[in-house]
Amino acid sequence: MSSKPKWQSALEKFLKDWKDKDFVEAALLTGSYAIGMETKYSDVDVYIILSDTVEWRERGNKVIGGILIEYFANPPRQIKHYFEKELKENNRSTARIITISKVLFDKTGITEELKREALEYMKKPFKKPDEVWVEITKYFFWDMLDSLKDAKERNDPSFNHLYHLTLSRALEVYSKFLCIETPPASKAYRLFTDEEFRKAYLFEPFPDEKFVALFLNAMQEENLETLEKLVVYIFEKMGGFNIDGWRLRTKTEV
Repeated sequence: MSSKPKWQSALEKFLKDWKDKDFVEAALLTGSYAIGMETKYSDVDVYIILSDTVEWRERGNKVIGGILIEYFANPPRQIKHYFEKELKENNRSTARIITISKVLFDKTGITEELKREALEYMKKPFKKPDEVWVEITKYFFWDMLDSLKDAKERNDPSFNHLYHLTLSRALEVYSKFLCIETPPASKAYRLFTDEEFRKAYLFEPFPDEKFVALFLNAMQEENLETLEKLVVYIFEKMGGFNIDGWRLRTKTEV
């Protein structure tokens, strides 16, 4: 009979400190171990559900037997607040964490309620950005590219840093424009190239295949001209941009 995996033994030891506490209602295994996508660098992600009478939240890390366990502890009302707050930010992190999770224990049945609400938030649409946001974003995006060109011209050591900031911003801006969730930086490449990985984490296919191709080329080549092609494409999709004569008039705030 094979022995239990080290991570499972570590997880059981970790849960002993929480399970018997009267203010703890449930615990979820989430992240890569919950969906079978872990690597040797993965930590074990645990979500502790506290009673709603608790007035604090906690997150931390614990190493047990060489296994890193990262945990979050929140009462249900805080989790539901995250659902709503993140939706306004074009983000579904907490909803995804709860949706893909596996129940480790549940004293009250709270996980069924949270999973049901999390799935609802996974399906809710994001708000379309207004025209002012679009225009301001295009200007600042043009400015980032201009600074990048200047850095290359001067052989500035910050070029690589600015290059990847611009690339990251391109993904963020275009995702918000399309009213979709921005892929996390650590997962973007695999979400674009590994369908099994994307489906496991419940991300929808990116709706613009040409953008994906341009983005991946810019990521792999680290070439200014390649990145500029991506930026020009985004400008075209966002209604075009010309710095000559650009202006934006809005109402004062006071």
